[in-house]
Amino acid sequence: MVRTIGILALFLLHIVALAQSQKLYLFVTADGLKQGVKDQGGRVVIPADHPVIGYWSDGEMITDSIIDFYGMPAGQQLDFDSLRPAYTANTTFDRSGRVLYYPFLFDNGADYIQEGARRYVDPKTGKMGLVHPYGKVLIPATYDFITPLQDGYVVAYNGVQRQTEAGGEHWRIVPDSKRKYEALVLNKDGKKVKGEEQESQGAILQWALDSLYYPPFYRVADIKEQKLLTRVQQDRDVQQLFMGASTDAPYYILERPTATFPYYVIGHSRQYSFSYLIVDESGALYHFDYYKPMMPLKAYLESLQ
Repeated sequence: MVRTIGILALFLLHIVALAQSQKLYLFVTADGLKQGVKDQGGRVVIPADHPVIGYWSDGEMITDSIIDFYGMPAGQQLDFDSLRPAYTANTTFDRSGRVLYYPFLFDNGADYIQEGARRYVDPKTGKMGLVHPYGKVLIPATYDFITPLQDGYVVAYNGVQRQTEAGGEHWRIVPDSKRKYEALVLNKDGKKVKGEEQESQGAILQWALDSLYYPPFYRVADIKEQKLLTRVQQDRDVQQLFMGASTDAPYYILERPTATFPYYVIGHSRQYSFSYLIVDESGALYHFDYYKPMMPLKAYLESLQ
């Protein structure tokens, strides 16, 4: 059994390396209206079903691990409902052209990655869930609306509808009088958690959720991980990377090494950037954002100057 798992891990690692070595290029249709992706041999990887909106120009190489395109593949759509909070008009692909999920439409684009996860919408049901950027479903899409992750928690709502504010630019959710209202606090694993009014050791006050105390979701497993976080917190390059974050907010281990991804992924609570930190087995530090290939942290910071 152990040997089988080891062989599978090596196989997955090979597939990931192969996908990253495959050169991909954006292409635009002759009329200039649609875009897709081809490999270096001219094979279409992602059909040109998507409007020319995005970050790449015709013929530009795409190095991203995941590809967010505006629009949905031919034959797939979710009609807009002005009262439904969950809506998507975007598609996230892996580098082989496989659809991973449909990210929630937020701020005129695909939902941001926050604490190593983002919200997605099931176009068949119009419901919302939470997904790892590379496609693993964390919370199934069974809710009308989900808030962004904060300290490992979300609020999941059912029985709500969209209410557009004056001017039409902003909206909020309000109870739908025709359905049963429900608001649940879930952790990143999708488990329901009840808050406490009284503070206990290590509990975190979730003022943005319901002003109750919740147990910390992100925990260190041993002394080794505690020393790692302490070292990271004291590193000046790391402080520069997260310079927009609150100085008293903690650093979290979001992901631990696996056979196919042998790195720690570390984020900063309530950060105002989309950057993460990778630590390899030798202790070297890298910049990471789930899109671009990881880059040595010093080299990344120098590239910003």
